[in-house]
Amino acid sequence: MGTMNAPASTTFSGIKSMAGKNNLRQQQRVSTNIEVTVCNPNGNQLVCHTANLSRAGMLVECDSDHVRDILPGNSPIAPKKAVALDVKFAVPVVSVQSVNIEASCEIIHVRRVSKNRFQLGLQFTGFNGNGHDYVDQYVSRQLLRS
Repeated sequence: MGTMNAPASTTFSGIKSMAGKNNLRQQQRVSTNIEVTVCNPNGNQLVCHTANLSRAGMLVECDSDHVRDILPGNSPIAPKKAVALDVKFAVPVVSVQSVNIEASCEIIHVRRVSKNRFQLGLQFTGFNGNGHDYVDQYVSRQLLRS
């Protein structure tokens, strides 16, 4: 595993940018079923669930109605047409206590897994507060249990 660098800067909304980070796409994923609130570009909040989580992002599962809300007009996902979202979720730091995490993400892929089920690959672009540290700690603990 590579070392983690501290976030490079903080944006004016309080979200710490991940711009100074190394390529994190090779991060190990852990299976999860965490409720995540996705805030679409119009400001609507949609509740979905994660399929996995890594230090770099998450795979979110939702139905076709949620995909239509998140991607109005079925906008194609392309590197130069990234769709930015905000997400909110909680991970346990100890067995009886969870911490809330707020992060900014970009959708990097959409995959249809059945007639009404989709998976959205989200890459973190920034965290509010110590969110990245909490995700890092959670993923590390889950990997040790495997």
